[in-house]
Amino acid sequence: MITEKQVVQYLKNKDQDYIDNLLERIKNSCSINVKSESKIICPICGSSSVKKNGKDSYEKQRYFCNDCHRSFSENTKTLFFCSHFTKDQWLKFIDYEISGLTLKDEAYFMNTSITTCFYMRHKLYKAASQIIQEQKLSDEIEIDSQYLSINLKGTKPQNMPRYSKKRGKQSAYREISHHKVCVACAIDSQDNIMMNIVGLGSESFEKYMSVINRLDNVKKLISDTKSCFKQFSNELKAENSYIKTSPTQKHYLTEDGNSLASVNELMSEIENIIQRTHGFSTRYAQEYLDFNILRKQIKYKYKRDEQAKKLFEEVKDSEFIKNALVLNTPMPISLKEAYYEYHYGIFSDAYLKNNKILKKSEFLLYFPYSIVFQILPYLILMYIHFYKTL
Repeated sequence: MITEKQVVQYLKNKDQDYIDNLLERIKNSCSINVKSESKIICPICGSSSVKKNGKDSYEKQRYFCNDCHRSFSENTKTLFFCSHFTKDQWLKFIDYEISGLTLKDEAYFMNTSITTCFYMRHKLYKAASQIIQEQKLSDEIEIDSQYLSINLKGTKPQNMPRYSKKRGKQSAYREISHHKVCVACAIDSQDNIMMNIVGLGSESFEKYMSVINRLDNVKKLISDTKSCFKQFSNELKAENSYIKTSPTQKHYLTEDGNSLASVNELMSEIENIIQRTHGFSTRYAQEYLDFNILRKQIKYKYKRDEQAKKLFEEVKDSEFIKNALVLNTPMPISLKEAYYEYHYGIFSDAYLKNNKILKKSEFLLYFPYSIVFQILPYLILMYIHFYKTL
């Protein structure tokens, strides 16, 4: 019997035309049909005993399980369940998202409404977020923080916690404060990326501890000279390689030649996303960040014409997400911590009283004592004057 090595040795001295002709002859003479059909499995009970059960009104094939006696389609219990769009239409939409088109442009090319594209986008982003949040960073890690302004895009006027800020005008606090969202950014030596919202205000040890579950077997933490990084590296039992600061000259490298170039590039990408989308709501900020990471990873690995298909395969087995779940996405920050000082809108005393939210203890806590103490002397004088006139 001729072995594989003998065939390879024989073909080494032959030219490419001879090899191509030989393969063509083998293909034509072979009478075996190797075409295999993928087996359909019931997504409800996992049984392989299924049969075709007609098509729905959108010409999608349905199946019937002989074990659990339930009807299903290929999209049941997937991200695309209850979607009227076909796989080709979803691939086209994902390709538009990779290209960075706006919702208005996507709606035009998909021949549908902006609202439909909005829900499709956020279902895709939520699925991407589930994938990215399961990834862990290890070995050498560059870490730093980026700060974003709180964006209340889409909030109804009656639900606003502060006065609406007009475009072009500066916010109440220009520097890092409790009006800024802190995003912990990190990248490891294998190009695994983390961009997680960790709270309001300046970076701290407690904020970085909230994302410690995203890190595993860290050997070196590359950072600046803030004390929180030293504490965090001690907690991780890792070496802290930091860039020294000097009042006279700038330093860009650590003593062992490392830099924060990669993580700084990530932070600049956040600014690019904000400019491209004309700002996104803080409510959906984590999903935008995670989708940008997944898109970046797909671009690293595959050619442009393969990226949409590969991204589709990544997210297709994610859990089905209802439209109501998209709208009810919780805020990743505490609006009360940011805006309670204004006593406006949903945090006004009148609103809280009407909604029976303000308790007696809270009312005493936030009672305007300073105003009372200012007018108290005048009240005493008026009382004395009134008493003398009697």
